[in-house]
Amino acid sequence: MDDCSLIQTDLLGYHFATVGDDERAAVEAHLLGCTACLRTYLALKARIDRDERDGQREQPSEAARLRLRGAVEVRFRPTPARRLSRWLRRPVPLYQGLAAAAVVAVAAAFAPALARALHPEPVAHAAERVDTARPETKSLTIY
Repeated sequence: MDDCSLIQTDLLGYHFATVGDDERAAVEAHLLGCTACLRTYLALKARIDRDERDGQREQPSEAARLRLRGAVEVRFRPTPARRLSRWLRRPVPLYQGLAAAAVVAVAAAFAPALARALHPEPVAHAAERVDTARPETKSLTIY
């Protein structure tokens, strides 16, 4: 990577520390040996520092902003699965847990009575007694 044209393309990444360790070492080694690239880097660094200090950063166009905003919205739009997982992962405050436990306790207390009301048991009739001691048919009447 001793070619000056290759180093020129990596100077901006070198300044903002976005190049890898190998590229960074190669750029540093080249800058120590090439005064032309070192001057180019120092001029680039001075311009960036001056623009940051003066607040004259280049702003993206409105169309670029809208494209970026749309891409971010599409990428990070909450899907139903994301909403459900976020809802399930959220912490439950103590008062909500206590309220849920109270509702379950009340439901458990009234469940047997509600089950009896919905499905009443058949009423057992008293055993019918038949008088079989008399030989006549009258004696088989139910009383």
